[in-house]
Amino acid sequence: MKKTGDTKKKFHIPLPIKIVLGILLFFILAHFALKLVPVEGLDEFLNQQYSTRFYDCNGKLLHILPLKDGLRKEFYPLKDFPKELVQNFIEEEDSAFYHHPGVNPVAIIRAAKQNKEEGRVVSGASTITMQLVRLIQPRKESVSVKMKIKEVFLALVLEAKFSKDKILELYLNNIPFGNLADGVGSAARTFYCCEPKDLTEEQMKTLAKIPRYPSKYAPEKSFEYPSLCPHFINYVKKQYAQKKETIPSDLSLSIDSDLNESIEKQMQSKLSEYAKARIHNGALLAINNRTGEIIAWVGNASFLDDEHAGQIDGVLTQRQPGSSMKPFLYAHALESGFEPCMVLPDVQQDFGTNGVYVPFNFNNMFNGPVRMRVALASSLNVPAVYVLQKVGIDSYMNRLYQLGYDSLIGTRSGTGLSLALGASEVSLYEMVHAFSVFPNDGQILKNLSFKKANKNQKVDFTKVYNKDTARIICDFLSDKNARSLGFGEARVFDTNYPSIFKTGTANQFQNIIALGATTEITVGVWMGNYEGDTVINLTGSSIPALLVREFLDRLTKTYGYSDFPQPELFEKQEICTLSGMRASEICPSKTMEYVLKSKVSSSTQTCNWHYLKNGKIQIQYPSEYQHWAKSNNMAGTISESKGNLSIKFPRNGAAFLFDPSVPATFQKLHVIGAGEQSQSVTLFLDGQNMGTVRGLLEWDIPLTRGHHTLVMESDGQRAFSEYTVE
Repeated sequence: MKKTGDTKKKFHIPLPIKIVLGILLFFILAHFALKLVPVEGLDEFLNQQYSTRFYDCNGKLLHILPLKDGLRKEFYPLKDFPKELVQNFIEEEDSAFYHHPGVNPVAIIRAAKQNKEEGRVVSGASTITMQLVRLIQPRKESVSVKMKIKEVFLALVLEAKFSKDKILELYLNNIPFGNLADGVGSAARTFYCCEPKDLTEEQMKTLAKIPRYPSKYAPEKSFEYPSLCPHFINYVKKQYAQKKETIPSDLSLSIDSDLNESIEKQMQSKLSEYAKARIHNGALLAINNRTGEIIAWVGNASFLDDEHAGQIDGVLTQRQPGSSMKPFLYAHALESGFEPCMVLPDVQQDFGTNGVYVPFNFNNMFNGPVRMRVALASSLNVPAVYVLQKVGIDSYMNRLYQLGYDSLIGTRSGTGLSLALGASEVSLYEMVHAFSVFPNDGQILKNLSFKKANKNQKVDFTKVYNKDTARIICDFLSDKNARSLGFGEARVFDTNYPSIFKTGTANQFQNIIALGATTEITVGVWMGNYEGDTVINLTGSSIPALLVREFLDRLTKTYGYSDFPQPELFEKQEICTLSGMRASEICPSKTMEYVLKSKVSSSTQTCNWHYLKNGKIQIQYPSEYQHWAKSNNMAGTISESKGNLSIKFPRNGAAFLFDPSVPATFQKLHVIGAGEQSQSVTLFLDGQNMGTVRGLLEWDIPLTRGHHTLVMESDGQRAFSEYTVE
């Protein structure tokens, strides 16, 4: 009897299916194996530098950066190429591209047969993938069977590593067309003045044929690549080079090229107008205070002006800024104990110990006691040097470093009190960047941006001054009455919107500078020449100031404006115009000035310069104004106080140079003293009596080489000063 029960049936795979599965497994394993095969030069090829397309803030093409030897190779994603264009290249170069693994066996057999029949090479079998291999590894020797086998193998490797679309994208962006154009994008621009998306059907067909038959199908080159805003483009390139970063293939910049172009034309017009005055060069920089974006950058009126070094970038060139630096000094003074209502001495005086420094105002006049507001707005020199001496050079330079004046780093040993007048060299870039600290409430932008900002982009600021300090300086610089002493009724500064201005001249007018700002925009203009020639006719800073004004007029229509905010811890109080103290009933001239709210009280010192005598208002100046008051026939007396006999000039430790080209009899030293009006004072030079005077203490003494001692004596009082003549 047979046993019955469940039996397991064995699953049987037919032999043909086994063969198919085996082959399939082989190809899968081969595919993954090929993925791992290294391809020499592939990483470099994938990470190669393409030509950068620079666009302005409105999307206008400014420049296409050439690669080495002037080659241009623009990159476009495959999706940005018209489908018809891609299909034309496939039909022309490799019609079976999407149906083979990188090598087309049918094409190889067909080509071999045709070449044998003709006895020469009349047909090739290279696929698009094989052509890409040759772009990655250019042939360095004549074609051989070994080389062909290698290219076939590498084509299989690329097909394993990349998708068909990626291979096609790499091919279309790197295929050479001659005429210093690689890639379909550069070819379209070179031959047809357009981007691939704008090609006509006929142009697409022609482009697809050029790589195979350049001499037959390539049209004449008809496109001149744009080169707008060249100084700015050079600046951007340097920024990437310094950071050792690769410039992206598309870069949207912050600059408005149309605006830039109109400024260049304005600049050229002004330079032509003043060419006889030796003003050949000019530069302008404008920034957005809120975002730090660079709006306009004109490095020179004409980049192509070889006669006057037009390729030098005036925005970055270092030069003496003159009085345009003074706002930073006065802001520093306000944070170092000075008060807005203080009166500063604008009188002849010398400063320094190791070397004498005797500043003069631009008109060689002295104005006696002047309020800080007037001293800054009218750009007086002597008060500025006085302030710097009080706050200290080191302290002020540290503040300038905070403001981004990197040009001054390492210059301290050669820097003296002339720093107050802008004698150290800085760039227009640094000046405009720093000047924006005032409309930005004492904060400075950490970096100016050359890229177009997006709405969500964070802007970083660094605090340099207290907000009240910045607001007071804005009030000073926008006060047309305060600037009238130095500039009269200058209409160029009289805008119908809140604005601040500061100008400067240096190197015998070789450099004339103007800075201007609203709450939204800061602008700086430099004009002069690179030859080092003195500008003649003393044209002054009104020319660049006019350009700044015109530019602000234009930009306020786009960016708007608002009032400069008022200080929070200060309020305006009526003060005496002459003394700066709280005005008394008899002060003949009064004005309003900022005073700390905590000091606006009856305890604030009332003006003691004015007093009544026989029913008439009299003035009593402090003793430091003795020489100024007497030499200018100013009505009033000088404060008399015991023990205040002093030598104002020369100061102790001063050094002078003897000029051998001038007869010794003509070289004199003018000694100025201060003391009581009624006392008789005698001056001794190295023990020799030089005369006794009363009232106005002045002597002219011989200037002779050597170390000398001056002594002033009066009723037991003595004042000393030592100086050297070399």
